[in-house]
Amino acid sequence: MDPKLVGPWVAKALCTEFALLLLNQPLKPELEIFHQLWSKALFKATVDGGTNELYDNMAEQRGKYLPNLITGDFDSARPEVLQFYKEKGVEIVNTPDQDDTDFTKCLKIILEKRKTYQVDCIVALSAFGGRLDQQFANINTLFTAHQLEGSIPVYLLSSQSMSCLLQKGCHRLKVDSGMEGESCGLVPIAGQCNTVTTSGLKWNLDGQSMCFGGLISTSNTWNGADTVTVETDSPLLWMMDLKTKSAS
Repeated sequence: MDPKLVGPWVAKALCTEFALLLLNQPLKPELEIFHQLWSKALFKATVDGGTNELYDNMAEQRGKYLPNLITGDFDSARPEVLQFYKEKGVEIVNTPDQDDTDFTKCLKIILEKRKTYQVDCIVALSAFGGRLDQQFANINTLFTAHQLEGSIPVYLLSSQSMSCLLQKGCHRLKVDSGMEGESCGLVPIAGQCNTVTTSGLKWNLDGQSMCFGGLISTSNTWNGADTVTVETDSPLLWMMDLKTKSAS
């Protein structure tokens, strides 16, 4: 099977057409990378309480940071915040359906808008931290996203790490942007992977089985190669640290 190039990675994402999605977690720890992403994003959206975070952190500059879209069931977004963006002409879509998370519902709307905004991938910021069940919900959305009509790559991002879901097959991960740290991991979040083979890691796998209760590849290390390869017979969650501000 021909390897699939998994990208864009961090710096690559800043050089392509992508949509930025702000989730409902504190934005302050992510402000440095937020400003980089916001300035490059073709399309910007906030999900429910993520709208509060944008509003509160931008303060006097709120008028310069207007998303294209605000969605959610609005059990978290404050009424005065929604009113502010409504008066600024921002599109606000109420998505009350409780069968999907607000994150998933926002992805569906963004995919529908690809006829107008030709984005190549979606970057969800503030995807980690806070309640553990919400973090698992964000990871589950990576699985849901793959099943959506017209699906495109979705990346979960924080100031410390980025994650994506590798589907069954052989993948080449471009990890030479200069923004990556050393630590990385592969987690069989969906269940057992019978055979996993890698290259480019300090501790490579050679056809081993991975599952919870058995082998998982956490606290692994990138060996400095331009490319990491991963071949798997089942979905795997790939995660990699980003360089801290002090390190970079």
